[in-house]
Amino acid sequence: MAPLDSNVLKLAPDAGTPAYRSAPHNIEAEQSVLGAILVNNDAVLSGVGLPEPKHFFEPIHQTIFETRRAA
Repeated sequence: MAPLDSNVLKLAPDAGTPAYRSAPHNIEAEQSVLGAILVNNDAVLSGVGLPEPKHFFEPIHQTIFETRRAA
């Protein structure tokens, strides 16, 4: 009996494609969250949970959030 995947074409990974996938992200959503915090610093408390700098994909957004927390 033939193996179950005998008719599946196995492709070698593309050398230009990384073996990992990037995390899902939405730059516009990050900007909206930061904008809401800058307008009303207590806005972050009304969310589901407290975000941390590591939750932002864009490094500049992490820096802005850290600066807001330090103030």
